[in-house]
Amino acid sequence: MKLRGAPVECFWRKASSWRKLSLLRSLGKLNTAIAQKYLKEMRLFQNEDGGFGKERGEPSSVTPTAEAILNLIESGEKPSSSTVQRATLFLWGLQNENGGWRENPALPKEKVAFWSSTERGVPILTADSIEALLKAGYEDDERLRKAVEWLKGMQAQDGMWIHMEKAAPTETDPDSTLRAIEVLIKVGENLDSPTIRKACNALERFILTEAEKWTKKWPVWSWLAPLDGLVAAGFKADNKTVQRALEKILKQQREDGGWPDGYEVRVVPTLIELGIIPREEAWGIIRKMESSTKFASQKD
Repeated sequence: MKLRGAPVECFWRKASSWRKLSLLRSLGKLNTAIAQKYLKEMRLFQNEDGGFGKERGEPSSVTPTAEAILNLIESGEKPSSSTVQRATLFLWGLQNENGGWRENPALPKEKVAFWSSTERGVPILTADSIEALLKAGYEDDERLRKAVEWLKGMQAQDGMWIHMEKAAPTETDPDSTLRAIEVLIKVGENLDSPTIRKACNALERFILTEAEKWTKKWPVWSWLAPLDGLVAAGFKADNKTVQRALEKILKQQREDGGWPDGYEVRVVPTLIELGIIPREEAWGIIRKMESSTKFASQKD
């Protein structure tokens, strides 16, 4: 599959520190000097309540806090460190009695995503929290087991995940399904289990019959979100449904290597995961860009 322009360079120029750290984590490079630069910046986002905001000075929220825990531990910090412990306490404080996670009520309303809630359980936030707390060593904690069962219970009959507690059974979406698949596999769900098979069947149906209907509003997301769910479940680039989604995504690539609406920040990691962009090639480009930035800074 031929790519236009320079997608990795485009990603690295436009991605936030969080996106860069996520990519470095997937590449296994969080122990490098490049990662330390962004980890240092990330540490500035921790608030007095122990949680992390998306930016410095912004109230804490679930996903950045979960991401921070993953980044810190995978970069070599011990789960027993004060920074990690404060972050885990923040997350535990937002778990509902039934096991699901809600968003921080202190977050301004305009900062709460349309698919999220400061009261009701949200599968994406629950999956984020489970993954982080699992990494922090809470795999045997009853609260985590309860969260896993709650998450499983949010799968709709059609196979995808309902985006929020008390939403209609038809209010499902690929992103919630993607995160559920990723995390359930991490806690031991087999790839061939009925839960995962049902989810994958639903995502394949979405790509083949539903995605086209959503492209006017979300031209890239409509194909990418269900594709990411399939990739999380182990689907490879030679799968016909994966190839269909990739074809639709790559047709939208701009000449500079990016995608509409800044979606290179999600497309590029997927292309690396599928091997379309080799991992070492991506890492080499990142190193070169960081080296050039450092040289330019020293020159100035």
